[in-house]
Amino acid sequence: MIACENLTCFYGSFLAVDRLSMEIPKGSICALVGPNGAGKTTTMRMLSTLLRPSRGRASIGGFDVVREPTHVRRLIGYLPEEFRLYTDMSVERYLEFFGRIYSLDSATRHERTVDFLKRLGLYERRKDRVGALSRGMKQRLGVAKSFLHDPDVVFLDEPASGLDPVARTELRDFLKYQQWQGKTVVVSSHVLKELADFCDFLVMINRGQLSEIGPLTGEDGVLARHADTATGGRPYRLTILRDAPKLELAMQKEETVSNIQRRDQTVHFELNGNEEDAAALLGRLAAAGFSIARFAPEEMDLESVYRKVSGEEAGK
Repeated sequence: MIACENLTCFYGSFLAVDRLSMEIPKGSICALVGPNGAGKTTTMRMLSTLLRPSRGRASIGGFDVVREPTHVRRLIGYLPEEFRLYTDMSVERYLEFFGRIYSLDSATRHERTVDFLKRLGLYERRKDRVGALSRGMKQRLGVAKSFLHDPDVVFLDEPASGLDPVARTELRDFLKYQQWQGKTVVVSSHVLKELADFCDFLVMINRGQLSEIGPLTGEDGVLARHADTATGGRPYRLTILRDAPKLELAMQKEETVSNIQRRDQTVHFELNGNEEDAAALLGRLAAAGFSIARFAPEEMDLESVYRKVSGEEAGK
């Protein structure tokens, strides 16, 4: 459904996206992840025909984003990270207005407006002015508008921004419903745990280059590939009460430990060994005077893959 070949974008002399080649299958919900400045938004803008690639090519549903932008725009919906709403309209009138712009008939406009507002927890606010909504409610309204015209592909840039836990659950259920309807959705977000709840495909980029791609689960999925590697080992998490910087330095001297990343008082690492090696490491650290609050293996998840791949990239 979405294909890129050597997709490249320069902003002046700055290389934002560097020869990106990938394919995102039809009917998937793809997590597009990477650190700030990795090129996620630039990639979305190129795929959405809002930004012309400097080099390479990309297509949506077989239509080239440069040579056939009108065809592409008929197939897609797009919610940028920063977007504006008509604040003087009521919530339901806002969607009805865009339904007319999309040339939807009256019955279809009304049916989708009611359905989407109910699914996204906005139906009770349908008579309220858009300007009176909270940031999270505006975000959900923007999501509804992106799907209103029944596009085949939808790009969502940070759609969970400003959402509380209940609203995130409603967003998750709404996107799974759209996937069931056959939609392909590309979601960029920093909230990795929420992405893992509803995404089944992963594209990870760093410094404009592809770092990882593939289905999340399954024998050949990204999680399985990173569960254990020849150059690393089983992922662990170690939390101490104090002196985390000293612990990080001590871990760097351990021959069986690799891919060390510290966050506050917790150190994530990989241990190339068995449970006896883990027990021996724990004993050495305790003997060195570290007050250990938690030491346990961790299951490989999207956040673990992100840390692992980011660590590998940083070491290059």
